[in-house]
Amino acid sequence: MTIVCLSLSHRFTPADVLEKLTVPASQRGSVLARLYAEPPVDEVILLSTCNRVEVYAAANGPAEQVAQVVAELLAEHGRLQVGEVMGFARVRVGEAAAEHLFSVACGLDSMAVGEEQIVAQLKAAAGVAAAAGTTGHAITSMIDAALRASKRARTQTTISTEGISLVRAGLDVADTELGGLAGRDAVVLGTGTTGKLAARLLNEAGVGQLSVASRRQSRAAEMAASVHGRHLPAGDLPAKLAEADILVTATGSVVPVVLAEHVFAARARIGARPLFVLDLGMPPDVDSAVGNLPGVMLVDLTALGRHLAERETPDQVPQVRAIVAEAVAAYTVEQEQAAAAPVIAAMHAQVRQLADIELGRLHDRLPELTERQRAETDAAVHRILRKILHRPTVRAKEFSTSLDGPVYLDALRQLFDLTTSST
Repeated sequence: MTIVCLSLSHRFTPADVLEKLTVPASQRGSVLARLYAEPPVDEVILLSTCNRVEVYAAANGPAEQVAQVVAELLAEHGRLQVGEVMGFARVRVGEAAAEHLFSVACGLDSMAVGEEQIVAQLKAAAGVAAAAGTTGHAITSMIDAALRASKRARTQTTISTEGISLVRAGLDVADTELGGLAGRDAVVLGTGTTGKLAARLLNEAGVGQLSVASRRQSRAAEMAASVHGRHLPAGDLPAKLAEADILVTATGSVVPVVLAEHVFAARARIGARPLFVLDLGMPPDVDSAVGNLPGVMLVDLTALGRHLAERETPDQVPQVRAIVAEAVAAYTVEQEQAAAAPVIAAMHAQVRQLADIELGRLHDRLPELTERQRAETDAAVHRILRKILHRPTVRAKEFSTSLDGPVYLDALRQLFDLTTSST
């Protein structure tokens, strides 16, 4: 079984294309189900965030066929041509796919290098796939290994503290443009992980009145209480914009929820008072025309990308890359040895079965043996067999990690005439 990764990210994919390919949370289960139903796919997980759409599939078919199937479904979802999707996609297979996932989990491939939000996003993706029943040992073991590497990177280096999240980067821009955040009135629209982080950072910055709005009223009220803010009914948002200095959006909606006419009406009431709008949605939550209104500064993910590109790379990146390399090497060895496990188990089972048959015949021929003598005879025979099998078992594990591992394992199957789940 081979792991195939098809990745479209901010590094190679235009924002407008990535916007179309982004899979909303409400649709991820159905997309996974469709991918899982494709013949070459045995396991699959989907990671869709504000700056990446990635599919990791475990399959027995050719990698090219798997990539084509994934690209066709994403193209259909985004209403794009398959060739356009493949033109921006990066396809990685086997160890390269694992290395990419480990780098993603460690924050090395993020728009904001070192950011920690990707960890929660990866765990959430794993949860969705598990609930949809589209993952098994192959994908789960790779995700677990990636999360272990991420934990090690974030505890053994300062990559998380050196790096900066997209939310913090956006609020840094707001701080500069507004001449400080303290005392400013702010509104957060959205109660997901991004919205929660924005609300917490705004509260820590000492903003004035902090309001939280969401379609899920109970979650908005709960989040507002956690940051000493107030719950804002979604219908009151247009009126509240007349009082706000800062608006942060991260709703996960597939269409803009902040329209130009709403902001225009609010601006008419407050005149030239500046309004900073930070749109962290993908697809965007804010109508692009909002950025053309007098006194309004609209910063979206594309603008944030340019801002972050000007920052220096965190000093700890080389150390984190070394951790990723070590983790991938260990993971690869584990997977190669795991491939030998069914063969080794089948070999031991076959030998034990033959021994038990012969011992049964021996006991039938020698009915005068006591129970103790029979038990000692059984123990002696199985002890000898374990010693005989010890060297082939060790060698099988060693050979499985070599370049010719599959050849050695197949030779062992042929020699012992073994039947395993992988044959």
